[in-house]
Amino acid sequence: MDDDAWRRVRDADDGRDAVVMLIDASPRMFTRDETRDGGASAFTAAARACFEFARARVVVAPDDAVGVCAYNCANTLGGLGQARVCEVMRVDAPSAAGAMVLSEYADGDKGARKFRDAFGALDETEDGGGGTTSDRYNQEDALTAGLWTASHMLEHAPRRAGRKTVYLFTNEPKPLRDGSAGAKLIARAKEMAALGQSIEVLSLTRDGEFDSSIFYDKFTAEHCGAKAGERALVVVRDGMELQREFLKKSRKRRRLRQTELWLVPGKISIPVGVYSLVSEAKKSSAILVDGKDLGEIRREQIFVDAATGAQIEKPTKSFVEFDGKELVFTNKELAKIKQVKVKGMPDEKGAVGFHLVGFIDAKRITRDLCLKKSHFIAGEEKGCAAVNALIRACDVENKVAICAYVRAKSAGFRYVALLPQLAPHVEPGLGDADDAIARLDPPEGFHVFYLPFRDDLRHPESVAGSVKKPAPRATKEQIDAARNVVEAIRLTGWHPKQTPNPALQTHYRVLEMCALERNVMEPVHDDTEPALDEWARVGVPALLADYDDKCFGASRAIDDWHGVGAPNVLVPVVGDKRKSIENAGTRAKRSVVVMHILPEHVHCIDLVKRNALSTMTGEALKHFCAAHGLSAGGTKAQLIERVDSHVKICAPSAL
Repeated sequence: MDDDAWRRVRDADDGRDAVVMLIDASPRMFTRDETRDGGASAFTAAARACFEFARARVVVAPDDAVGVCAYNCANTLGGLGQARVCEVMRVDAPSAAGAMVLSEYADGDKGARKFRDAFGALDETEDGGGGTTSDRYNQEDALTAGLWTASHMLEHAPRRAGRKTVYLFTNEPKPLRDGSAGAKLIARAKEMAALGQSIEVLSLTRDGEFDSSIFYDKFTAEHCGAKAGERALVVVRDGMELQREFLKKSRKRRRLRQTELWLVPGKISIPVGVYSLVSEAKKSSAILVDGKDLGEIRREQIFVDAATGAQIEKPTKSFVEFDGKELVFTNKELAKIKQVKVKGMPDEKGAVGFHLVGFIDAKRITRDLCLKKSHFIAGEEKGCAAVNALIRACDVENKVAICAYVRAKSAGFRYVALLPQLAPHVEPGLGDADDAIARLDPPEGFHVFYLPFRDDLRHPESVAGSVKKPAPRATKEQIDAARNVVEAIRLTGWHPKQTPNPALQTHYRVLEMCALERNVMEPVHDDTEPALDEWARVGVPALLADYDDKCFGASRAIDDWHGVGAPNVLVPVVGDKRKSIENAGTRAKRSVVVMHILPEHVHCIDLVKRNALSTMTGEALKHFCAAHGLSAGGTKAQLIERVDSHVKICAPSAL
């Protein structure tokens, strides 16, 4: 594998997460708590949060690895075989089937009973380490065994991952035996941190309280492997708060790239990260396969010299018109020309990033200027203070920063507007629930609004014809006929989300017939066919006929009169003044028939009324026919009959 291929594989692994959810299954987790909504137990809240997490990952992060483990169970199942530790769901790609299993355990008291029936339940007087009954449970040994199993599940995940996290759910604030300092837990946490595995504690209150100062404050601050600026301990009261906090931790905001916001070229810059808050779903590309062994067929395109037959490089067709001449460039020369050079930068690589041009009023940036989906930038660790100060200054002055953005050294620049977005203000002294809800609001940063160049703006002109041939306009009578048809049609059993596709349904029926080795295909019902019987009962066919007559009746009558609908038979004629036989098959495009009398020919209406068209010369009759898109050939009698019928059809009210 070459360096570029290995780098792509490594980058994909770095963007993938492996998560194991470790649930405390001690009896106190199953005790009903009246401080929660509906008196739900802590286990129900934890199971519900695990289900929501797994369900979300099926859609937003299908390449991740998710598993569930429980400790303080009566049985031992999977993992390393640690006593009273059960592997509820093995670490694998998130799937709908796994999420449905977790949903069954989250179904209140019924789900809790099903979990305890499957993995066993401890008694209130049991002791996990063989101590006295006053200890109730050896939480330290049980939690240590659970962390061992979770670490083993992470390391043996089927996919490599950049981030490995254990989420711990418990309502026991004191997981230590009397007189113990927690040496086992601390040693296990340090070993997991050395392997790149972090521990995050999602603690549930018991009777509305959870005293994290007994052990977990110090444990999560020093030993759990949390990164700087991240909280590894969250205390919540009920299941809804736990779900919000857990989903906030699982939300994907992967950075596209890290770049610089240059305030002074080559001297002052702020490191920022570029994010894509909205991603477009990518369609899977089709591949060609062999009909016998279904092996993939790869196509390769080569270029061959027409004279010698030797293989050559791809012909270069890139050119620039200059002074009436075409200047041809090679691909390398064209790429070098596209490189942006900024004054004050030592090299082209330093030109990449956002270059501040100035500030304008925010009201000048409107929706009609948007060209593509915007991105989002936020300050990195060393630039957070400077970016936040710039955001607040722009917000106070109601200004927008205009920058020239260079995505790569070989790409051109685009003008962008940086629209500030402030983080929500959280009042001091709020509870944990309000604080968790506030952190779900949009983050603080700049929205990158891509601005158009002058050539990107288009102003479509209104449809307007010439004075001689103005654009046709529907009359009130035609509009009323169309409105009657639309109002009479009723769609039954239809929903906006329904997108019937009879061709695709037939395709799947054929595949199903081949897979099941059947000779007869099941019939496919075409939902796109109109309900003709129902339309006939409400008179839709008559309304359609009336609409057709008012909108297209006159044009169809003229075509029928002149025989336009009949096929033309082209007979080649040999002669000096005739076209050659090779060109005899070509037919001139027929002009559009004008369905009204042009102003310069209004006097023909009076001649038709007095039956005096014979007083017109042949040239005048031909001129009338040509101006109105009629055939100008034939005898004078044919021309008179053609003009007479056209006037009677187009201007009956004037006769």
